[in-house]
Amino acid sequence: MNRIAAVPALLGTGLVLGLIVLYPPLALAGQALFPLGDFSQLTSRETLKALTNSLITASGVFLFSSVTGTLLAWLRVRTDIRGKKLLDACVLLAFIIPPYILGISWLQLFGSGGYMNRVIDILVPGTDYRFPYYSIGAAVLVLGLHLYPLSYFAVKNTLLQLDPELETASIQCGASRSRTFLSITLPGILPALLSTGLLVFSRALANFSVPALLCLPVRRELLTTRIYASLGSLNTRTAALLSFCLVLISTLLYALQVYISASFSRGVSKGPGKQQSRSMQPLGRFREATSTAAVLFLMLTVVLPLGAMLVSSFMKRWGLPLERQYITLHNYLHLLTGEKTRRAFLNSLSYGAGAGSLALVIGGSTAFLSHTRRSGAGRVLEAVASWPMAFPNIVLAVGAILAWNRAPLSLYGTPWCIIATYAALFTPLVLKQISALLENQDPRLVQAARTSGAGSARCFFSVTLPTILPGIESGLLVCMLISLREIPIALMLYSAGQETTGVLLFGMQSQSYGLEMTSALAVTVIVLIFAGNMFITGIKRRRINARTPDTRSQ
Repeated sequence: MNRIAAVPALLGTGLVLGLIVLYPPLALAGQALFPLGDFSQLTSRETLKALTNSLITASGVFLFSSVTGTLLAWLRVRTDIRGKKLLDACVLLAFIIPPYILGISWLQLFGSGGYMNRVIDILVPGTDYRFPYYSIGAAVLVLGLHLYPLSYFAVKNTLLQLDPELETASIQCGASRSRTFLSITLPGILPALLSTGLLVFSRALANFSVPALLCLPVRRELLTTRIYASLGSLNTRTAALLSFCLVLISTLLYALQVYISASFSRGVSKGPGKQQSRSMQPLGRFREATSTAAVLFLMLTVVLPLGAMLVSSFMKRWGLPLERQYITLHNYLHLLTGEKTRRAFLNSLSYGAGAGSLALVIGGSTAFLSHTRRSGAGRVLEAVASWPMAFPNIVLAVGAILAWNRAPLSLYGTPWCIIATYAALFTPLVLKQISALLENQDPRLVQAARTSGAGSARCFFSVTLPTILPGIESGLLVCMLISLREIPIALMLYSAGQETTGVLLFGMQSQSYGLEMTSALAVTVIVLIFAGNMFITGIKRRRINARTPDTRSQ
C-alpha cells in the first residue's frame, strides 16, 4: 500500500477503534475518577472482603491448573503412558465446556439430592455428610477444571520444543527422574508455565458466572459479583471504581504475561522433534497404574459431569429417581418449539455474526496496516486493538453502559449495544488470527504481483485475501460460538426480546425452570460449540492439505 492511500486507511481504522474499543473504557475511567478524592468505596469492608475472596479464588485456580496441567503434560510428552490421544481430546473438551455449565454439572453431582450424595447414601446409609457445593472452594475447583488445559497445552508445547538430550544426559549420568525434572525440565518449562499461570490467574479473577452460581448463595462476594450487585442497586460510581481497579490489575497481568512469553520465545532451546522418543521415560511397573489414574481423573472431571448433565436433561424433574417413568423428551421439545428459546439462539447467533463481521473489519484492517506499514501508527493501532484482551467481560459491559446510555450515541437498550461490545471483545481474537497468517505469507508473491503490474487493490484481492481467508472463516465461526456461551455482557446489556442463550442459562433456575431444563439447554449449547470447533478444525485441515504437495507419485 502506498503512503498516500495508507493515511486515510490509518485514520479510518483509528476512528473506528477509538469509538468501539477506547470510548467505553474512557467513559468508565471518567465515572470512576471524577470527582477526585471520593474513593471511600475502595476501602470499605465489603470491597476489601470481595477483593480478598477474589485473590484467594484466583490463587487457588492458579495453583490447581499449574500443578494439574504440568503433571498431565509431562506424562503425555515424557513418558510412555497409555491413551495419549484420548488425554489430548479430553483436556481440550474440558476447556471447550463453558465454566458456567461446569458449575451446573457440579451442582448436579454434589448438590443436595445430587448423584454423588445418592451414591454415598446407598454405600453408607444414614450418613449426614454433604459436599460443600456452594463455597469458594467449589468455585476454585470448577474454574480450575476449566482453565488447567491452558497450562497443559502450554507445557506440552514447551516440552516438545525443549532439547531432550539434556534430560537424557542427566539420566545417563545417574540422576533420578525427580532430580532430572527439578534441575533440567522445570527450569525449561517455568517461563511458559508462569506466563500461562498469569493468564489463568487473570481469567479466574475476571470470571463472573461461576462465583455468581456457587458463591453468592452463601453470601461470598467477589469483585465481579460486587460490580454486578452495585449496578443492580444503581450505584454506578462503585461499579465504575471496582471495574477500573479490575482493569488495572488485568492490564498489568496481561502486560507481564506478554513480556514473559516474548522473553521465553527468544530464549527457548529447541530440539529436533524426531528425537523426542529418545527422551521417553518408561514408567515400567507403574505404567498401568498411572494410565488408570489419568483415565479416572478424566472420567471424573469431564465424562462424569457431562454424563450427569445429559441424564438430568431427560428427567421430568430434578431429584426424581432414575426410573423409566420419569424420563422424557419434553425438555428438548420445549427448546425446539418454545418461542423464547428459539429467539435466544437466533439472537446469540445473529449478534455473534454481526459483531464478528465488525471485528473482522476492524481487526483485519489493523493487522493488514500493521503488516504492510511497519510504522509507529501501525503499532499503536495494534496495541489498541489488542487491549480488550486484558478486559474482563463484566468490565466491558460496565463501560458499554456508561458510554452508550447518553447522546449522541444512545445505543443502550438496543441490540447495537451488545453487538458493539461483542465486537470489542472479538477484535483481539481476529487480529491475532489474521496477523499470524500475514506473517506466514510469502512476500515474494506480493512482489511478483506488483512486478506484473497489479495495483494495491488487485494485490490484496488476488494474493492477500486468499491467504487470510482461513482466518476470516474460522474467526467468524469462533465469534458466533463465543456468543452462544457468553454471559456477563449479554446479561447486563440486554432488554426484553434481546435474550441470548447465556442470559437464558443464567436465569433459568430463578425462573422456575429447574435444573432439568437448564441441563437440556446446556447440553444443546455444548453440542453446538463442539460441532463448531470440529468444523473449524476441518477448515484448517483442508487448508493445510491444499497447501501440502502430493509427493506420492514422485
